[in-house]
Amino acid sequence: MRRPGRTRAGPRPRPGPAAAGSDFARSRQGGPATAESGFALLVALFAVFMVGVALSLLALSLALRLRMAHEEARGTVLTALCDAAVAETLAGIAAGQVDGVGQHSFGGGTIGSEVQTVGAQHYRITATAHVGGKARTVLADVVRDVQGTRVVHWQRVPG
Repeated sequence: MRRPGRTRAGPRPRPGPAAAGSDFARSRQGGPATAESGFALLVALFAVFMVGVALSLLALSLALRLRMAHEEARGTVLTALCDAAVAETLAGIAAGQVDGVGQHSFGGGTIGSEVQTVGAQHYRITATAHVGGKARTVLADVVRDVQGTRVVHWQRVPG
């Protein structure tokens, strides 16, 4: 049974922050403020999207720089290990051992060398270094004479 003067809609809103003429009241009633708040939400989502894109580009750039630095560091280690292999073989030639140096661990990688006799007291050293799955080879021409044992030509083998 219904009483006169009552509706099913419920109680009326109280006057206060959401007074009848305010933007808040219009947005709750589906007036023009709804379109404005929808546009503001769209702009906010676009701004968040753009910040996300900028951060992902920054992360990609940083990852690329770190990879390049890692490759450069590994190249430097390979060069140092090749130099160590040539120096070790050079010391052996100076002591009269012209066999080269077998593969062995050194400085976080492995080094080794082979020696070819090119002429009287003239040798060619092929030194190889391995680190982390990468390898580098160098060729060094060595002369042993009255002045001592010295490198007359050094070349990195491409590849």
